[in-house]
Amino acid sequence: MNARWRLLLPLVLLGCPAEPASHPPPRASASAGALTPDLLQIGYEPEAFAKDPSLLGRVTGSPFGYFRYTNDAFIRAVCRLYGPRVDRMPTVNLHGDAHVEQYAVADDGRGLADFDATTLGPPVIDLARFATSLVLASSDEAAADGAIRAFIRGYEAALADPAATGPEPAVATRIRSRFGSSALEWLNGVEKLMMPLPPEKIAKIEDARVQYAREMLSQNPDLTEAFFQLKRAGALRMGLGSAHEAKFLGRVEGPTTDPADDVILEMKQMAPMPVGTCIRGRDPDPLRVVVGQSRLAMSPQRFLGYVVFEGRTFYVQAWRVHYTELSITEIRSPEELAEVAYDVGLQLGRGHPKNIADPRGSELRDSLTALTRELGPSLPTVAKELAARVVEAHAVFTRSVTESAAAAP
Repeated sequence: MNARWRLLLPLVLLGCPAEPASHPPPRASASAGALTPDLLQIGYEPEAFAKDPSLLGRVTGSPFGYFRYTNDAFIRAVCRLYGPRVDRMPTVNLHGDAHVEQYAVADDGRGLADFDATTLGPPVIDLARFATSLVLASSDEAAADGAIRAFIRGYEAALADPAATGPEPAVATRIRSRFGSSALEWLNGVEKLMMPLPPEKIAKIEDARVQYAREMLSQNPDLTEAFFQLKRAGALRMGLGSAHEAKFLGRVEGPTTDPADDVILEMKQMAPMPVGTCIRGRDPDPLRVVVGQSRLAMSPQRFLGYVVFEGRTFYVQAWRVHYTELSITEIRSPEELAEVAYDVGLQLGRGHPKNIADPRGSELRDSLTALTRELGPSLPTVAKELAARVVEAHAVFTRSVTESAAAAP
């Protein structure tokens, strides 16, 4: 076992009944000998992976992969862990799935991206999830502690001054240095991710494009219908936490007929929020992702919208040129991890209270500062305990997959 996992603290399972999941697969399962199931342990259901067998390999491949896949279960566990205390916490804009590998770099910015799970709720959801990801990404306990302290410093700095900024993390600069291809080469590379679709599906995507373009033109009168002319579209298969939601990519004309300024649009099914948790957002709410992303993103997203496609709600966003998500394998030192943690702390500290309590926003920031000083000292311990449970849950899940494969005819 890797040294980073040996250093994690064991935790006695909380004696609480499991709660139902909102969509497959998360279904709590009991580990051997446990009287009650750990909410972080989900049952292995082969049918959930039938359409994308490679997904199973990514989930079983590492505790971090399992952690990414089981966000709904994690939210339930955090709500249960903090119990009645969450009811007394302020309501903020939640990212809803904040972790190290949601950090992305593009030509025009950096920061947490992928706002599928954004909603409203107590700040501890984002604080505990990101801190736990720092533990799982750390080489040792001291590195985890340093990164979590940096995360809290950034969060408090932005609460004190929403205009506070920090230097670009070294790992982000290194990723940016590899953006050697032109915008046209990047666009052509993204187009290769588009999986073929039957003509009838393309026709439905065109109908959705018309809905979307109509709304975008009403918000952007300087644009024309030609900007959103569809040149190619296809299905997209990527992601871990959002692996079970339908996704499509489209390449549209952009401001001119020059293919180098085309725009990539992603249409992504809005997943239901996990039921039986302490989050406070409404479901269904077609504006949930649009509003949350506009408040939390480090850089503004001009082309945020939503459409109804085949009876389901999808949100639409433009991909930023050279958009690249961080992998924990990119991080070379504890110092680099701490830099990312501080940057994310700034982003969440700025975005959590944004437009929530105006014109009394300063009072909300003061309340969040007091809450952070209350929770901050124990956050490293909580994150290590949650990470230890993730490691154990990953081992149980992987064992179930192996046993299921052995029993198959």
